[in-house]
Amino acid sequence: MKLDMAQFKKAHKVLGEIIEPTPLIYNEWLSNQYGCKIYLKLENMLPIGSFKMRGATFKISQLTAKEKKHGVLAVSAGNHAQGVAWAARRFGIEATIVMPEGSPLTKIRNTEALGAKVILHGTSIEEAFIYAQEMMKKKKMNFVHPFHDPLVIAGQGTIAMELLEQIPDMDYIFSSIGGGGLVTGVGQVIKASHSKAKIIAGQASGCSSMVDSLNKGKIMTIDKADTFADGIRVKNVNADMFKFLKKVVDVSHSVDDEKLAWAILQLMEKARVIAEGAGALPLALLDQMFQKDPKKFKDKKVVLIICGGNIDVNLLERIIDRGLIESNRKVRISIPIADRPGILHHLTQIIKDVGANILQVVHDRDSSNTGITGTNVYFTLETKGEEHLTKLLKELKKDFPQSKEIF
Repeated sequence: MKLDMAQFKKAHKVLGEIIEPTPLIYNEWLSNQYGCKIYLKLENMLPIGSFKMRGATFKISQLTAKEKKHGVLAVSAGNHAQGVAWAARRFGIEATIVMPEGSPLTKIRNTEALGAKVILHGTSIEEAFIYAQEMMKKKKMNFVHPFHDPLVIAGQGTIAMELLEQIPDMDYIFSSIGGGGLVTGVGQVIKASHSKAKIIAGQASGCSSMVDSLNKGKIMTIDKADTFADGIRVKNVNADMFKFLKKVVDVSHSVDDEKLAWAILQLMEKARVIAEGAGALPLALLDQMFQKDPKKFKDKKVVLIICGGNIDVNLLERIIDRGLIESNRKVRISIPIADRPGILHHLTQIIKDVGANILQVVHDRDSSNTGITGTNVYFTLETKGEEHLTKLLKELKKDFPQSKEIF
C-alpha cells in the first residue's frame, strides 16, 4: 500500500480540476488558549462535508469506460457513502451503497439525494462488508473500498499536498483515524516531502483498535465499538494499513466521547465550525496532550484536520449537553435541606448572588438521607466554568455543608 510521490501528484492534479482546495484557517481564540499557532484544515467545507470525497473521486476517475458501465459498490456508515455517491454522479455512473442499519439518518438521506441506491444491512460496518461481498458474487461491480485501496489513499493524501502549499513550515498535524486511509495518505506525503511536521493521530476510546495496535506494536482486537463518532467506528484493524501507519504516525492516543463532545462545542464557539466526532477529535487530542505537557506545543504551528462535519442534528443537542457538562458549564448539585418556609429562598439567593443560572429544580422528600422533616433538592445549574463552579460550591457549603456535585 506504499505509494510514491508521483501517484500523489497525479491525484492532486486530477482532483485540482474537480475540487477546490479546502481552506486553512488560523484561529486566534484557540491559538491564545494553547500558546501556539493553530490552523484548521476545513475538510468539512467540501461539497459532501467530508474529506472522503477525495479518495472516492480519484478512484472513480481512474476507472476505464468499460468499468464505469458496471457501476460502483461501497460500504460505509455515511461519509464514504456520500463521497462515492457524489463522484459517481459526477462521472455519470450508477452507485450502490451498503450502510449499517444504525447509520445516521442525515447521512442516509444525503447519500440517496446524490443519486445512489442505499441498502441498509447489519448492525456494523463488518456485517455490511460481508453482505457487499455476497453482492459482488451475483453482480459485477467496481468496489470502492473506504481505505484499503491505493487510489483512495492517493486521493486522501492530497490534503497533505495542499497543506505543503498552504503552510510548508508546520510543526504538527493532528488527525483522527478510522480505517487509516486519511492518515496513511497524509503521512506518506509528509514523510516523503521531508517536512519537519509530526503526525499525531487518535481514535475514540470506545473503538480504539488501531491506536491500541500502534501503541502495542502488534494488531489488537476489540469486541465492541462504542462511540458516537460513527466516522471512525472501525473495529477490525487491516494488516496493511497497520503496517504503513506504523511508519508515518509519530504519536497516537485515544480520546473518550465526553472529550469529543467538549471539542465539538469548542469548535462551534471558538471557530464557528460544525464538526462531527471524527472532525473534532484532533482538538480533543491536542487539549488532552496539552494538559499533560503545556510546553510541548509552545509557539509551534499546529494543523488540526477537521475531517468532517456531517453530524446528526438529532444527536447534536445531546452532544452539546455533554460538552457543557465536560467543561463544568452545566452541573447538577444535590443539597439536603430542612423542609420549612424560607430555606429554599435562602438557597436560591446564594445561587443568584454567585451568578449561576437555575435550569431545573427537583424536590425529593422520599430520600433516605434527609429524615422525616427534610428534603433533598436537586439543582441543574448553568455556570461559567470550573472556577465559577468551585466558588459556587464553596458558598453553598457555608450554610449547606452536605451540598455535593452529582455531575
